[in-house]
Amino acid sequence: MKKSKKILIPLFYKKKPRRPLSKKQKGLLKFTLQKFLFKKEKVQNSKKRFLEIGFGYGENIIHLSKKNGDKLIIGCEIYEPGIANLVSKIESENLKNIYIFPENIFSLLSKLKKNSIEKIFILYPDPWPKKKHYKRRLISSVFLNKINSVLKTNGIVFVSTDSEDYLKVILNNFLLNKNFLWVNKKISNCYKRPKDLIETKYEKKANIKNNKKYFLKFKKIC
Repeated sequence: MKKSKKILIPLFYKKKPRRPLSKKQKGLLKFTLQKFLFKKEKVQNSKKRFLEIGFGYGENIIHLSKKNGDKLIIGCEIYEPGIANLVSKIESENLKNIYIFPENIFSLLSKLKKNSIEKIFILYPDPWPKKKHYKRRLISSVFLNKINSVLKTNGIVFVSTDSEDYLKVILNNFLLNKNFLWVNKKISNCYKRPKDLIETKYEKKANIKNNKKYFLKFKKIC
């Protein structure tokens, strides 16, 4: 009797902040965050949803919220300083359409309804450049099958990176998946940031390092 293949899910590690969390950050995470936590019952009646995976310090998700008042924006992130920063911005700007999931993205994908997301944003996912850390990379065949399940037909996935090595991995995984079409078609069409996105802290870091930036766009076709 053949043994069934074990499906490997990427491991996720909470990055330790360079500095200890401040008293204000701890308060935001312990108390204020509770108001904006993702819960199934909070989003089940919304038909228009965006999802940002790894929102960093929240610059783009804030942009999405302001430009799409009729959409429900779900943000997933495990980096605590980034979560605290977003919570503070939501509070100060009185935004009503953002919900935060501060845990593993695979846990969130298992809670979302099938074909319920219009657009997915994955901006500068960690490339984990060391070979021994490749297993931690987010974008894989398993991950694409998971997001395909929650994305609507003709839904869009935006991915940006400044790592040429990770770029090859990302493209290879998407091109091998029959459910997605590469909208850009060629690398020369990937240099300009789409209007849906704004410059984030991570993009500014890429500019300082003089790294090439790539903005990929994929459409779910089946």
